[in-house]
Amino acid sequence: MDKVGIYQINDTKFNEVRMSLRVILDLKKESVTKANVLSQLFSDRLQKYPTKKLITEAQDLAYGMKYSTRTYGVGKYLIIELSLRGINERFVEEKLHEIYVDFILETFKRPLINEETFAEAKKNVNQDIKSATETPNYYAITKAFELSGGDQTFGISLSGYADDLETMTLNDMLNFHEKVVNESFTEWYMMGDLGDVYVESMKPLHIPAPVQTNIEADFVFETHDLSQSELVQVYQINIKPGDRLYYPYLLFLGILGQSPSSYLFKNIREKESLCYSIYASQLIYDGLFYISTSFDSNNEAVVLSKISEQFELMKRDDLDLYSAKQYQINKLSGIAESTRKSIDFVFRNNRLGMDDTPADLMAAFEKVTEAEVKEVLSLIEKPFIFVYRGVQDA
Repeated sequence: MDKVGIYQINDTKFNEVRMSLRVILDLKKESVTKANVLSQLFSDRLQKYPTKKLITEAQDLAYGMKYSTRTYGVGKYLIIELSLRGINERFVEEKLHEIYVDFILETFKRPLINEETFAEAKKNVNQDIKSATETPNYYAITKAFELSGGDQTFGISLSGYADDLETMTLNDMLNFHEKVVNESFTEWYMMGDLGDVYVESMKPLHIPAPVQTNIEADFVFETHDLSQSELVQVYQINIKPGDRLYYPYLLFLGILGQSPSSYLFKNIREKESLCYSIYASQLIYDGLFYISTSFDSNNEAVVLSKISEQFELMKRDDLDLYSAKQYQINKLSGIAESTRKSIDFVFRNNRLGMDDTPADLMAAFEKVTEAEVKEVLSLIEKPFIFVYRGVQDA
């Protein structure tokens, strides 16, 4: 296919077809709330199908195709994804693949944006924002990123902001949609037993997504009226995909806190029963990782001490690299069995400027040595710590 911005993965083993339009915007605080409202509008009615009954009938006539939208961040960019999953047209007489393409493009270019749909979309986004602030663990992570990130992209709340939502007008949204259609980068992904499918050229992005992050060590807390506390520790690491220590870094995270046999889970939750949950995760495109845990407020000091202790134990111990490698390899081996995961992998390559295959990544994990994992440990500096401290007696 000689058109630009179109990524087609042909695989005859699938009975389903998946198509995904990814709209790529600069991740900015002033636009993230509008993007969430627009994503809601993209999942509602169209000018072509102006009632909920008509839009439902259109999907039913396409043999129950499943359509959804979502927003998420990838380093310096904000993504609005319009995704569709349906049966292959070889099972029916209609040109279903053409119908799928037309439906997504119609949704992107001509959603129904009026007072009614705009009010509904704002209400849904407001509920998402409210839910995020009322869920202690999610709030703690978001707040830790906001406080440690400042004006950096990882410090922007991807749920949006209630103040921006309150002042947003219908005209603001109409103008934002027009700007998104005319100026955003767009990429089209599809997978299945497809053959030739006509899709107009997109506007692909060729600038890598990773950003340089700067995190200053600090300790900040807020209180709330519960007995349970939330702790989030944010670490600057700045090891990016393609770096020599990238795969050792991912194994380090797995050993630290991404499985039932990890140091955090085994030594703090299981042996000591000091917390309800604990894990390590990462923002690969932002050069940081974080530890999140929930615990009884009386255990704060000892939990902080025990987390620090795990890094020292990992430096001294013989590490179980085999299990950590198998964990990563097992995840990668399942990519080819999922249209969603396969498309996400191609999108990941495009955001990183790479052309890896899952097999390449498996081979890279196999080559990692314990010395390299411990070299990652030597690069870790003091974290930014946020405690959402419960002050109510249990």
